[in-house]
Amino acid sequence: MIRELRWNDLEDLVANYYSYYDELKDTPDFGISFYKERPDYSSEVEWFSGLFREIVEGNALAVVAEENGKVVGLCDVHRVRPGTELDHSAVLGIAIRKGYRGKGLGGLMMKKIIELSKGKFEILKLEVFSVNSRAINLYRRLGFVEYSNFPKAVKRGDRYYDLIQMYFTL
Repeated sequence: MIRELRWNDLEDLVANYYSYYDELKDTPDFGISFYKERPDYSSEVEWFSGLFREIVEGNALAVVAEENGKVVGLCDVHRVRPGTELDHSAVLGIAIRKGYRGKGLGGLMMKKIIELSKGKFEILKLEVFSVNSRAINLYRRLGFVEYSNFPKAVKRGDRYYDLIQMYFTL
């Protein structure tokens, strides 16, 4: 089920996020950027509270994928610099817990967030690791267009990753 974010989703989202740090050990090409150290729980509560504040202020939207009563994915958009000439655009992020990828949840969350974004934003932007061909193909199928390649944008240990930058006009 795809639905809007709820306050009681905190625990599942923190567990998901921490699982990505564990996954990174086995999958160095894992396609999201990380803090150098896993944030502590209070930092995660602060992040979650900030996300809710942005939603209430009209500067963000968030949907989750729920399976068997557990949140297994998050897709959110955040207005670029509210109150400026850039605030018609928003940055999109998405992550799905291992074991739930490849089941169509990413596409469903993205379709829902695009639907909710209409009338609120004009352009959605995202960045994706250039090695993440599965995600790139999904974004293209949904209508995102590549506009830039940021070489060596992410440095993970001694390895660099390029980021492809894409946009979608609502």
